[in-house]
Amino acid sequence: MPVIEIPGYRIQRQLGRGGMATVYLAIQQSVDREVALKIMNPALLADPNFGERFLREARIAAKLHHRHVVGVHDVGRAGDAHYIAMEYLSAGPILRKDGTARDVVSALRIAREIATALGYAHAKGFVHRDVKPDNILLRDDGSAVLTDFGIARAADSATRMTRTGAVVGTPHYMSPEQARGRTVDGRADLYSLGVVLYEMLVGRVPFHAEDSLAVGIMHITEAPPSLPEALSALQPMLDVMLAKKPEERYQTGEEMANAIREYEVAIGRGELPSLVALPPREAEALLAALPTAVAAPRATPDPPPRAGARAEPVIGEVGAFDDAARPRRPGPPPAPTRGGGARWLAALVAVVGIGAGGATLWLYQDHLRALLPDTQLNTLLSDAQRALEAGRLDGSDGTSALEQFRAVLREDPDNALALAGVREVGLRLVAQARAALDAGDRATARARLDAARVVLQGGAEIDAVEQDLAALASKDSEVSALLEQAIAARDAGRLTDAADSAAALFARVLAADPGNGIARKGIDDIVGVLDAQARAALGEGRLADAEAIAMRIEAVSPGHATVPALRGQVADARAAAAKALEDALSAGEARLRSGNLLAPANDSARFHFEQALAREPGNARARAGLARVGAALLVQANAALEAGDAQTAAGLLREAGRLGAPVGETNAARVRLRDLEERQAIAAERPNLTPEQQARLERFLAEADAALAAGALNEPPGGNAYDLYRAALSLDRANARAKAGLAAIAPRARTLFDEAIAAGRPAAARPHLDAFESTSRDGAARSAMRLALGRAYAAQGERQAAAGQREAAGRSLARAREMAPDDPAVAALAARLAAQ
Repeated sequence: MPVIEIPGYRIQRQLGRGGMATVYLAIQQSVDREVALKIMNPALLADPNFGERFLREARIAAKLHHRHVVGVHDVGRAGDAHYIAMEYLSAGPILRKDGTARDVVSALRIAREIATALGYAHAKGFVHRDVKPDNILLRDDGSAVLTDFGIARAADSATRMTRTGAVVGTPHYMSPEQARGRTVDGRADLYSLGVVLYEMLVGRVPFHAEDSLAVGIMHITEAPPSLPEALSALQPMLDVMLAKKPEERYQTGEEMANAIREYEVAIGRGELPSLVALPPREAEALLAALPTAVAAPRATPDPPPRAGARAEPVIGEVGAFDDAARPRRPGPPPAPTRGGGARWLAALVAVVGIGAGGATLWLYQDHLRALLPDTQLNTLLSDAQRALEAGRLDGSDGTSALEQFRAVLREDPDNALALAGVREVGLRLVAQARAALDAGDRATARARLDAARVVLQGGAEIDAVEQDLAALASKDSEVSALLEQAIAARDAGRLTDAADSAAALFARVLAADPGNGIARKGIDDIVGVLDAQARAALGEGRLADAEAIAMRIEAVSPGHATVPALRGQVADARAAAAKALEDALSAGEARLRSGNLLAPANDSARFHFEQALAREPGNARARAGLARVGAALLVQANAALEAGDAQTAAGLLREAGRLGAPVGETNAARVRLRDLEERQAIAAERPNLTPEQQARLERFLAEADAALAAGALNEPPGGNAYDLYRAALSLDRANARAKAGLAAIAPRARTLFDEAIAAGRPAAARPHLDAFESTSRDGAARSAMRLALGRAYAAQGERQAAAGQREAAGRSLARAREMAPDDPAVAALAARLAAQ
């Protein structure tokens, strides 16, 4: 139960939570009804933008009275809790939790209902800007309701939120113009609804990628995806909904709703059987539910089964056996009588006649025993039969079936039952040999087969098993030879990728003998070696090698458990490498923008671009970045040449040439460097100034020192410190006082700049920034000063706007954007002026 209490509401349970608010099921006590109570996170009160957005949702929704727009009952604030009491929609979002698609009829109906809601909102002047499945809920009757107008705006307002400058909306459902950050109108909502319809029909969004930027690019550049073949009849309508240009889409929600309704009418009339074929009653109900559709006359179909009736599955007819045709086991023969020897003899002859069949003999054994005279032979035969049934076929203790059948034959060599019994023992020994052979126990198979041969004295059954044993022996010899070759190949390091490799030879062994433990261990050893090689390659960053080795493991042992894990590590390493590459490129570009070209050594633009090339040699973005660094260094080298700093210019030109600065411009700068060095070499000998020149030199230096002290660093032309020190150097290039004065301009400019910023005078600070930029190569300091000046102009604009000086505030905004275009304070001033 939440800690927050809202007077007049009894909170039941939490329904959902987002980054901005939590929604509870509550009872509005005054009218005893269930409501969805949306309570803003109190932690967001520190930022007034969130409170404004939260209240804007309530105000907008309260103005929209439409069946398919969520109803707002109450809005207010209790302590630190902003809240909105809304209609409780118990059936939840339109997408199923298991991610499966909706049926065509309900998907079209939901899209049509929301299209009408959007058309209504657009007519009222509001663009929703965040149409997505989570913001479309269902009532108990199945009707769809549009919710969450938290980021909705009037149709003519700016698309970007002023607090962060980020484009609002959910990437997978953004229109192309919304993804570009442009001003949107209601047609952007209709595009988003088209995405929602596609997802309801197919079960996934039409455009998907790993990051939001990629999704936005797909919305801007890629054609609408094709629906599955079964839904292809809807493709023309979907193509219009997802058109890249707003003017090529449906222009109003009503137009989209009517287009959807035409498909619903066609479905109800049975004109799109390939899309969906409804039973007659459902078709009639669909047509009757459409707001303006008129169902065409149709023949009355046979009434369907009663609603809710249960249809029993038909498995098949099960009939009784015809008693005359039913197979019957023969019943027992009549019991023998005393003196019935003739009948016993007849039965025995009959048994001997069928004895070769074996199975039939034992079928009648109980009845045959009843016909035999009570003699010692009959006892032996009975004991032999019981031993046979118990599986005691042969042995040497006198109790086996073979021993007892042979005991009968010693007394009565022609005894048919004993002869048949001996043959049965032999056949069962052959069967045992076959079972042992199938189980891979060739020793037992040989022993059982030899015993059977003694009993049966040969025969086709014995020959068949003997041939199989011989084939296995031959295969053993082949397997042994293959194992020797495989082990030799493994020891020689020929593991895979050849017909005579260890893996190929072990595989041949297993094909001949699937249970061969040596071959299985050999395969496992090869997999172990390859796995170690793959992990070593991963550790060294050789991802292509690791992936190739994973493929070799899969070829050696398909489905081996190590392959998925190895491929997952390769994928993770690729992702990490890609991220590291992107981080290096982004850092290089950021340092390039801030002017940190070569320093600091481990955090400069050159350092990060070279790191990117080390990760991916030939990366076009990194090479282009280094070329831009080289071009910037060339600009600095030319500035150094202008300042007469040959040593600095020489170092910059070396780096610029190495990093790919334009060859022609680099060569021209080198020519200028040689000229400068020659002039400086000539001027190294201090010139003999005439008295007039010496007086001019002293005047230049005095005036320059005075300008430096007065803060006239680069204005007025010819009378500023920079120009005067340069004039002194033109008379005496080695003059230490002039050089020291030039070096003092940058720190003096920084001091005066900071004083002007602290005093809130950005216009006075601007010339000092110019003086600093013309005399210092400190890119980080230059970036910080530009940011500070941009914020000072923004603050000045806020004061001017508050005083109603809109034109002056606009000029301050323009200067702020020139200095710090991405700063939140500048964005806030722009939003304020736009709102005014």
